[in-house]
Amino acid sequence: MRMKDVLAQKGQRIFSVWPSRLLKDVIATLDAQNIASLIVADPQGKPMGIVTDRDVIHTIARRGIECLDEPVSVAMKSPAPVCSPDDTVSDVLRTMTDKRVRHLIVVEDGQMMGLVSIGDLVKVRLDDAEIEGRVLRERALSQMAFE
Repeated sequence: MRMKDVLAQKGQRIFSVWPSRLLKDVIATLDAQNIASLIVADPQGKPMGIVTDRDVIHTIARRGIECLDEPVSVAMKSPAPVCSPDDTVSDVLRTMTDKRVRHLIVVEDGQMMGLVSIGDLVKVRLDDAEIEGRVLRERALSQMAFE
C-alpha cells in the first residue's frame, strides 16, 4: 500500500500553523484537536517544519517554561520529515525508524497532501494481517471440504 492510499483511507485533513504562532497556542491546538503534531507552514502552504508533543516537552525541558511565550519555530523540526505519496508503508516505516520520528508529511511537488503517523501505518499493517488471516482460513476450509 502506498501513502496516497493511506491518506485516502484516513482522510487528508491537515492541521498546520504559521511559524510565528506562540508555543502555548500550539499546545492548546494539539489538546483541542486531540492530535500529536502540527505542520508548520509558510503562507503559501509549503511545509517549513513540524512540531510534535515530544518536541514541545523537550523544548520546555531545555529552555524553561518561559518558552511557551515564544514562537513555535523554537520547537519545530526543520526541515520537515517528508515522504512521497508513492512511497510504500514499508519505505515510510523504515524512514521513521531511521530518522526516529513518528510523523511524516506527505508532499508532492512541494505541496502538502497530508500527514501520516506511525499509528496510521500500524493500523494498515493490522488490517492487512487480518485480511491475510481470513483468506488463509477460508483457503484451509475449502481444501478440507475437498478431502
